[in-house]
Amino acid sequence: MALDDVAPVLAKEFVTLKLDFDRAKGAKDIETRLAGKTQGLPWFAILGPDGQPIVTATGPKGNVGMPWQPHEVEHFGTMLVKAKRHLSDAEIAALVASIKEFRTKTEGK
Repeated sequence: MALDDVAPVLAKEFVTLKLDFDRAKGAKDIETRLAGKTQGLPWFAILGPDGQPIVTATGPKGNVGMPWQPHEVEHFGTMLVKAKRHLSDAEIAALVASIKEFRTKTEGK
């Protein structure tokens, strides 16, 4: 999600907060509260203004973490659609395509 063509688009919609599970007091409790159980790392959630999860990285096949497999990328796209306020469908499609392209390039090396 830190790809040069992904991060700026996500920044239009979301404020990113990273928690250090080893050093941040209460970080594991936040994951448990949002997910109901430990998911493994990386894991993320998109929260609404009330601090409640709109959608989480826990997809039908488990934690998508850093979306890589096709079902993980699909769930990530679904997450964006569900949580969007400012992103267009075209921007979401471009983000998903960028992740797929990055995987193709990486696996081709």
